[in-house]
Formats: sequence, structure tokens, C-alpha cells
Amino acid sequence: MSKIKSIISVISDRYEVHDDWEKYNPFETLINIMLSQSTHWRNVDAAMENFIREFKEIDDVARAEIAEIEKVIRPAGFHRVRAIRISKLAKSLQKNYRGYLEEIMNLPYSEAKNKLISLEGIGPKTADVFLMAVRGEKVLPIDVHILRVMKRIGVANDRDGYESLRAKLENEVPPDDRARVHLALINFGRQVCKSQKPRCEICPVKEECRRENVSGQEGNFI
Repeated sequence: MSKIKSIISVISDRYEVHDDWEKYNPFETLINIMLSQSTHWRNVDAAMENFIREFKEIDDVARAEIAEIEKVIRPAGFHRVRAIRISKLAKSLQKNYRGYLEEIMNLPYSEAKNKLISLEGIGPKTADVFLMAVRGEKVLPIDVHILRVMKRIGVANDRDGYESLRAKLENEVPPDDRARVHLALINFGRQVCKSQKPRCEICPVKEECRRENVSGQEGNFI
């Protein structure tokens, strides 16, 4: 077993996976993913409860004032910036896809991903997480927590972009395990391998870790 596989196996077996996607429709799932960036899932859940109660259709969001959206998603934080992005996203979907994400979801992976990335506020990570959530795409999206963990253990470096690091991990993780590993690595990054003051003393893979960039700058993928 390779070093990457060994480390991922230990982490994915130990850390809880929190996944509520099945209770949302595709548009709500996309909003959930957007709100989850740098936000605790409990705060995301609170914002999503407000969102679903207030908005029944994409058209409702497209017609809403920015202040209305802000108020609804406030528990998730960054509400001003996120409200603007959500409004633009809803208007773009309404204009280009008649308010139906299904037109994108039914396309082949690469085409669907490119269509999603062309929408306001959607980057490659958000697109991959969405396709993984709504149709079981066998991808392993890379978020800021996974990027940080992989840098510290020496798997990723400053030259790695989103796609190159995704390819590295997908080469080591079987397709059917990628969604679970994605979520487990995120929770490990949040609970143990934190951006500030990582809890190295309780890390289950500390013997394998190079402790690279423990206190340095970290990147991010959207």
C-alpha cells in the first residue's frame, strides 16, 4: 500500500461523514455547497432551513432583493457576498436554463462541469461536489481543508493546481470510495489538521506527516 493510500485509509476510517444532500433538490444542494465553504455544517443547516422556508423555486430567488437573501442565509456567515452570488446564480439559471439545473446534470461529466463553472460563483471544486452529490459522479473534490492536509503530509506542493491534486488523489482512491474520503478528509482538516494551531498531538498519521507549511499560507479552491 502506498503512503497516500495508507494515510487516507486511516483518516477515512476514523472521521465522521456528515452528508445531508439527499434531502435537498438540485438547486438547494448547490446553495448548500456554496454556503458550506469555511462554515460549520450546523450553521449551514440553519441557513438552509431558512432558505427552503423562504424560497420554493429558483424564480423566487431570482426575483428576491439582495437584502432578503442576506437575511435568510445570515447564519452561514459572509452573507453579503454570498447573497450577491446566489442572486446572480439564480438569474443566470433562469435566463440560460429556464431555471432547470437538470439540463446541466444530464450532460456528460466534462461538459456538465464546464457549464457549471460558467455560472456565477461556481468554481471547479463546487462543480465537482455538486455532480458528486446529485448524480454520484466518481470524483474526489479538493477543498481548502484537503489542500492543507495534503500539503502538510508532503503529497501536494505549491505547484499543484486543483486538477493536478485531484488527479493525484483519484489515482489512489477507488471510485466508489471517493465521496466518503472527500468528506472524511474535510472533517479531519476541521477537527485535527486545522489552519491555526493544528492538533498534532492527537493526529493518527503524525508519524507519516512532514509538517510542511504548518504555520504558513494556505491556498484555496472554490
